[in-house]
Amino acid sequence: MPEPPYAPPFPAMVMLHGFTGNRMEPHQLFVKASRRCAGEGIAVLRFDFRGCGESEGLFENLSIAGEIGDTVAALNLLRGRPDVDDSRIGILGFSLGGAIAACVAARVSGVSCLMLWSAVADLKTAFRAKAPEEIVRGFGKREIHDFYGNALSQKLLDELLVFNPAEHARLYRGPALIIHGSADTSVAPGDAVCYREALGNRPDVEMHIIPGANHTFASLAGEGELLETTTRFLKRHLV
Repeated sequence: MPEPPYAPPFPAMVMLHGFTGNRMEPHQLFVKASRRCAGEGIAVLRFDFRGCGESEGLFENLSIAGEIGDTVAALNLLRGRPDVDDSRIGILGFSLGGAIAACVAARVSGVSCLMLWSAVADLKTAFRAKAPEEIVRGFGKREIHDFYGNALSQKLLDELLVFNPAEHARLYRGPALIIHGSADTSVAPGDAVCYREALGNRPDVEMHIIPGANHTFASLAGEGELLETTTRFLKRHLV
């Protein structure tokens, strides 16, 4: 929450973490971003999806529909707070969280702005690049797979292979910021182009590629450019 001299009701945003991630993300990326936003007068809600981080539930029950439902619940929580301006609420999503954010922004009315960090658009390609051999060999043959120590359900795999978040994004007509690292080997920078094309050639849709940055923007320079670009966007479209 922002501190004085800022006073409620505050603009606010929800932050959505990535696949197997949590509400902090690597090198405390979400913590740093939320504190910086609070310093600009923006309230921030970051949470662990069900089955992730410290939330209740099992990872094996994770689903796209469940994460969408969790996000809608988070938005409703913010909108119900008297210290939040419900006409100024944005969504920021990282990696798979970006895909969820794009989908929810298109489905739920009143989302003021959308921010996509390293957002995956082609889930099939991104997952196949990271999938261990056990999953490749056992795809469709068992209900639960071992994804580097995470119990991953076949049901979620089936969802991932047909989910097309960029198509959902076409229905979103508000301001959007797409940020991707040029050296991202987990989610190809081309996915950013997919979202840019889906969101349309509008002046309030921005795409920013950070040279040399990887998937999590894991350098002081990459992280700094990410946070500065996001802050500028929020000042224009949310504050």
